[in-house]
Amino acid sequence: MDRNKPNCKRKLDETPRRSQEAKTMRSNIEYDIDIKYDSMFTDLSQCFKDELLERDTNATNQLESEDIFADDENFDLNIKKDSHSTPLTTKLSQNLRKNNTEQPSTSLKMPRNIALENIKSHHEDPFNESLNMSFRKLDNMHTKNLEKKALNENSKVENISRIAESSQYRKEVLEVFDGCEMTICQLNEDPFAEDLECKERDQSTLLGNASVWERSILNKDELNDVGDSFMKNMPQDISKLVNGQINDANSENTTKSNKTPMNVNELSGEFYGLPSTVKSLMQQYKGISKLYDWQEECLNLPSVMKRENLIYALPTSGGKTLVAEVLMLREVVCRKKNVIFVLPFVSIVQEKVWALSPFAVGLNFLVEEYAAGKGVFPPRKRRHKKSIYIATLEKGLSLVRSLWENKRLDEIGLVVVDELHLVGEPTRGCTLEMMLTNIMYSKEDIQIIGMSATIGNIDELAKFLNAYIYTKDFRPVELKEYVKINENIMQIQWNVENPDEKAVFSRKVDFGYSPQIQKIDPDHLGGLVMEVIPKGSCLIFCATKRSCENVAILLCKVIFKQLLEYRAEEKSLLIKSLKAEGGSEEDTLISLIPWGVAYHHSGLATEERRLIEDGFRAGVLNVICCTSTLAAGVNLPAQRVILRAPMVGRSFISLSTYKQMVGRAGRAGFGGHGDSILICNAAQIAKFKALINSPMDKAISNLHGNNGANMRGFVLGAIALQMATTRKSLRLLIESSLLFVQAEWMKVDLKPLLDETIASLFKMSAIEKKSVGKVNDDVDLHNMCITPRTRQSLERVSDKNLSNSLSNNEITISNDTELTVSILGRAAVKGAIELQRAHMLYADLKVAQNHLVVIGVLHLLYLVTPYDVAEVINPHLYTYHILLTKLNSEAKQVSKVIGFNEYISVQMAMGKMPNTISGRVLKRFYVTLMLYDLWNQESLNSVSEKFEVDRGMVQNLMMSVITFASSVLRFCEELEEFWAFKNLLTNFNQRLSHFCTLELVPLMELPSVKKNRAMQLYRAGYKTIQAIALAKPIDLVESIEHLNRNVANQLIASAKLLLLEKVENLREEAEDVMIGLVN
Repeated sequence: MDRNKPNCKRKLDETPRRSQEAKTMRSNIEYDIDIKYDSMFTDLSQCFKDELLERDTNATNQLESEDIFADDENFDLNIKKDSHSTPLTTKLSQNLRKNNTEQPSTSLKMPRNIALENIKSHHEDPFNESLNMSFRKLDNMHTKNLEKKALNENSKVENISRIAESSQYRKEVLEVFDGCEMTICQLNEDPFAEDLECKERDQSTLLGNASVWERSILNKDELNDVGDSFMKNMPQDISKLVNGQINDANSENTTKSNKTPMNVNELSGEFYGLPSTVKSLMQQYKGISKLYDWQEECLNLPSVMKRENLIYALPTSGGKTLVAEVLMLREVVCRKKNVIFVLPFVSIVQEKVWALSPFAVGLNFLVEEYAAGKGVFPPRKRRHKKSIYIATLEKGLSLVRSLWENKRLDEIGLVVVDELHLVGEPTRGCTLEMMLTNIMYSKEDIQIIGMSATIGNIDELAKFLNAYIYTKDFRPVELKEYVKINENIMQIQWNVENPDEKAVFSRKVDFGYSPQIQKIDPDHLGGLVMEVIPKGSCLIFCATKRSCENVAILLCKVIFKQLLEYRAEEKSLLIKSLKAEGGSEEDTLISLIPWGVAYHHSGLATEERRLIEDGFRAGVLNVICCTSTLAAGVNLPAQRVILRAPMVGRSFISLSTYKQMVGRAGRAGFGGHGDSILICNAAQIAKFKALINSPMDKAISNLHGNNGANMRGFVLGAIALQMATTRKSLRLLIESSLLFVQAEWMKVDLKPLLDETIASLFKMSAIEKKSVGKVNDDVDLHNMCITPRTRQSLERVSDKNLSNSLSNNEITISNDTELTVSILGRAAVKGAIELQRAHMLYADLKVAQNHLVVIGVLHLLYLVTPYDVAEVINPHLYTYHILLTKLNSEAKQVSKVIGFNEYISVQMAMGKMPNTISGRVLKRFYVTLMLYDLWNQESLNSVSEKFEVDRGMVQNLMMSVITFASSVLRFCEELEEFWAFKNLLTNFNQRLSHFCTLELVPLMELPSVKKNRAMQLYRAGYKTIQAIALAKPIDLVESIEHLNRNVANQLIASAKLLLLEKVENLREEAEDVMIGLVN
């Protein structure tokens, strides 16, 4: 090659780069070019033009002779710097040094099509005809190379598709996940081999050998064994019932069922239709090898075998939950259907997740928590595993709605509702009624099981759910009920018909009190307690939280001092545990522990209540003074139950509440009977007689209550889900509700109620006529005035039309008019936010949209502060003033945006309620400041003292804000204008869900693990869920202070379950990818 010729050789990058290749294919070779490279290439082109005017022929021959393009989308232009550089190379070198001083290499890359356009744009003149011809040839060559490359890529895609379609390949991929699952299940194959003596001593509470999990995974055929062992377990009379030889006694309460009966082959296992693995797990985790007779009878009822709906009612402590658990296991293991288990409180949901985790690991299904901020809507669709969704009332409704919307409700085979009587609860009962009504209206093959200890109108609930009724007056131990009036104790006899003879004299108490003690304890609480402790235990129910604490203090003054020595070492350990949760020597609670006495109410933190419960079960504590909340959902039996007064708060006790409380008396395996004593004064005797002669409380629908808000939410949700979108179909939907069953005796006229609800939804901009389409953005929906016609006017117009006056326009809704939700209405439904509060939230977000303070998290915390929690807070004004004066610069800026100023602060310092800012904003920002301190890692105890509220209330606030934050996120996802909030809240909510540092977030995914426990685990070296799953129980017990063996085993089982869930999620993603490649 002539050295005077310009070196224009383009060097190929022959090394294929898959990631770059894939990227260029996806983006259709669309790359951005840096301005400096574009400038450099312009100079390069000009150099070519100047030089090639003299060397046109040689340059053209050079370009034609070289294969300058190959398979790579970019080419390198290499410029050799030698002593024989031409003016062209010199000029190029100068330009490269000038424009690319930071990059010494003289190799530059850019897409060929852009490179050619840049070069050609500078050579379109008649003097360069030969060069233009060369460029046309280059274009043709480039086009051919692209076509060839496209063919190669198509061939690669076809090869990948063929691989994905290969059954062998799919099998190998799935075997990877099966291997992961097996490895998880086989961790700690024999966790108790190190401590056989302890295993034998505490067999009833220890988690079982992990080899059970291994066998259940490896021997999956056992789950489908065919045999007749299930029929052998049936009593003879029940077997006849199954064979249809005895008619169902509840036929009058049920209509023709659309349920698929249980196939006899589905229930072929030897443990009540389940495989023998379940029997082993039951014995190891629950200490149960045989069920009570009533439980066997209930499980073998013909209605249960036909999968008809069932309501069963038994006294407290009768074993109702175990029947539900067996039915749930049948559904997921035998019928391969998902289950929804609805419970009233977040804490009970978390406890049940713990309890079922070992069964999920052993039987190859998943347990998913839907409480507070946890839960995915709709739930992940799984091909290989079934799930038990354990949910609160609110999450249960959202779960059912999300499944309906995605046409996946048929994935559910069973819905179990604990405490079914809560359907009549004034505040939350309508949520449960909505969920059950939606299921009943769907006509899906879903069995509903409801259980309760106290339902006065069980026949109405059975009609509502089209359910069979099963009741038994069974208790594992006998319960004797007494009432104490002055010194006389009388026994209550429920089977006596004469009201005056239901309370008969039993004995007169005389504990030999001194005059001083008699004055302190006139009701003889100390003497009644000392009759059963320390060998036995006693629960004392009090009317208020303050009364709980006062009674506990009173007892320590009158009971025997010898109790201080009883199990003193274990009491010291309990005190250390309470201190670890934020307690101090000055705390009243800690000062009571040496006496074996404690109190239990909502003012305590969850961890404190759990420690007290564990201490009571272990016998370290002998007496707990508690409120009525302990009677609902907490399994804490005692030998004696005392009701300090027949009051709950300021109201006289109801029969249902009384039965729940006294039902805690008596414990299987601890004595032949339990007893309860209700203490009344002379003024309460008349009300007491009325109480014992009254019927059980009824569960009454509140769907029409709360000033119409409940019905609005019900109708709006139905329209949003397209469950019922006309006036006619909405009436049919209401006919599936408990309200419809009770409407006649409640004197509720449902037609006008529905019409008023529809009119109200129009007025609140929540629904529209479908034919109209979207509402014009220029219309101010918030100022629309819709006045529903009176009932008489409706009757004159005819029952087929509902007319409303809208300014000068007339909106007429006929029975068949299609309705649809507005964007705001859909957002309210998706966020599970009551419509009026959805309007408040929308207004707050609009204000924040214009003035959002993002230098910290305080403004976001304000936006996710729950309205309902703020409403019940009454801040101390001077304390509030002090807090405002100590705000940092970020907080001051947020407070100004919200509406605070110095004048407001001064007013509060003077004890005056400011009139220039709304009370709602005032209270809400006060709650936000609590959250801000918690976010900044201040302790629960510190925040409680600073804001003068109970620790329990602060913790409840944390749970409420987690729930509301997830609602706000779903609300913003439906409104395009709030896209920025959606992105901000997505990551914000994850850390908010635990109010902890980021390193603790993974550990707090475990159910019931709070911040302090997570910190203990982290400091002990258990920094991930994997580390906990790998741990041995004995190591956890030794490493974590105050952790007992039972909790350690549950912790390990929960960690394994979470890992299995993550593996299952990855398996589903892998299969989605393979299906996508094939399609």
